[in-house]
Amino acid sequence: MVVKEIIYKHLSSTSISEFYEGEYWPSQIWNCMRKQYYSRISPIPQTLDSAKITILGTIIHEFIADILKKEENIKVMSEVPVRIPHPSDNIVITGRADDIILVSVGRTRYVIEVKTVEDVEEKKLKRYIPKKEHRAQLNLYLKAFPNSKGILLYVDRGNFEIEEFEVEFDQDLYNETVKRVEDLHNYLMRKTLPSAEAKNNPEMRWQCDYCDYRAKCEREDKH
Repeated sequence: MVVKEIIYKHLSSTSISEFYEGEYWPSQIWNCMRKQYYSRISPIPQTLDSAKITILGTIIHEFIADILKKEENIKVMSEVPVRIPHPSDNIVITGRADDIILVSVGRTRYVIEVKTVEDVEEKKLKRYIPKKEHRAQLNLYLKAFPNSKGILLYVDRGNFEIEEFEVEFDQDLYNETVKRVEDLHNYLMRKTLPSAEAKNNPEMRWQCDYCDYRAKCEREDKH
């Protein structure tokens, strides 16, 4: 099909993300440590399968934001700069809050993070959601926007079923996240390959199924 080939061609031509030394993105900090290392030391473009998931998530995120904008008593903000300083002068958590939705209802501000998953109802019943890494990411935004209420919104890719979880700022989880940033920074500065975190952690192992560096990772472990 001509149309299919055109769409897949554009999905496959995604550019490689550029990182600045010492700057870390909230959306990536709880990815597998080894994947983050690879993405900065020897980056490769997204695979077509990864690009499909990314674009679908973006479309659903924008759709939900557009719906909320239609409500007269709701103010929706997007592309808000996020910068969380670190005690070390060499590290900063930074980026744009374009993967969350900032909503103001009267004097109350909500930070909404949208995640797309498969079989959302089953994952809720089995308590697979909300995932720790998703809570940790939203927790960073709650640090950046104090006195806000957090909402994790899970949307089923197959049938658009939605589950909502309220999240409050967690100082212990924030400290744990900051420690991850410090560890990654040290690996990068020393050019030391981290262990295969996702492969060795049952709660993170699902990340391997969507990892663009899986083959490289497996080759490393055979040496």
